[in-house]
Amino acid sequence: MPSPDDQTRSSQAPKAGLRLMLVIVISTALLAIYANIQKGRHGRIEKVTITPVTPSPSASPSPNQ
Repeated sequence: MPSPDDQTRSSQAPKAGLRLMLVIVISTALLAIYANIQKGRHGRIEKVTITPVTPSPSASPSPNQ
């Protein structure tokens, strides 16, 4: 029969796996923070100016020709 020490050791997660999960969680949190900052700055960064195009008289062919 396995001793209580062996059962405790086998039920624990490996330290490398815990570190990897911690790195993933921290990376995801930093990415979410960065995305929210960029979303907040979006209105100040991008400005769109729409200018209507006015047709010039020489650009279109005349119907008399």
